[in-house]
Amino acid sequence: MPVPKIDAAIGERELNKATVRVLQVLSSFASDVEGYGVTELAQALGMTKNMTYRALTTLVEQGYVTRERDGSRYQLGYRVLELQSPLKVEPDFRSLAAPYVRRVHALTGESTGLVVRAGDYCVLIDGIETRKHGVWRVRVGALFPLHGPATGRVLLAFDDDAAIDDYLARHEPLRHPRTGEPVDSQQLRAQIGQIREQGYARVARATPPQMVSVAFPVWDIDGRLHGAMSVGGPAERFEAQLEAQLPDIREIVAELNRRSRLFPADDERAELN
Repeated sequence: MPVPKIDAAIGERELNKATVRVLQVLSSFASDVEGYGVTELAQALGMTKNMTYRALTTLVEQGYVTRERDGSRYQLGYRVLELQSPLKVEPDFRSLAAPYVRRVHALTGESTGLVVRAGDYCVLIDGIETRKHGVWRVRVGALFPLHGPATGRVLLAFDDDAAIDDYLARHEPLRHPRTGEPVDSQQLRAQIGQIREQGYARVARATPPQMVSVAFPVWDIDGRLHGAMSVGGPAERFEAQLEAQLPDIREIVAELNRRSRLFPADDERAELN
């Protein structure tokens, strides 16, 4: 018995309806509301909870929406910056950090990036890509789990211990997002302690292409972590110069943190402690 043919037009109409629902859900976040729960959003849009959840899942997977740690509410993600007109004014954090991102790039000649946290991920919101060979890509809106790049590990390290435990439990077994190689959680915990002690993260990738990167925290006016700045490149080129340039990189980031009283200078920190 022949198999009946599926009406292609019907399939296309259903796909279009699903696309419209996803766009309706995304548009609902363009307001002064901090976030939505699935039920709340479904009622506001007149959709079923199942449809709303599927649309939210698609947007989370693509980075346009983020899910809060407890999974109950959703917020707008930083990947929407990809949709922003280049003629529009940049958000304050990007504007504040931009001169310092340029200075680190000018000093090292390597790719430099600025990230913020989005749930269990770090997202690149600005950066400069080197024109040298073996480029370390700068893709605004790119998402990586916190245990992957140096910037993510900085954001993870300066969270509280209970939150770090929860993160590791949720993501076991840990794997590197680029190479798929296992990441030992105990070694990661040891590195978190080192990051807290020295004030920055350094990550060297052993698998080809071998890369080295360093990342530093950027603090907000209340002394909480706002984001991180990083610079990195091929190990064969960047590793040799990094040791000599590290003090200057640290000072540039320290100037950024002091510029708007985001973070006290080293001598002020010692007095506070």
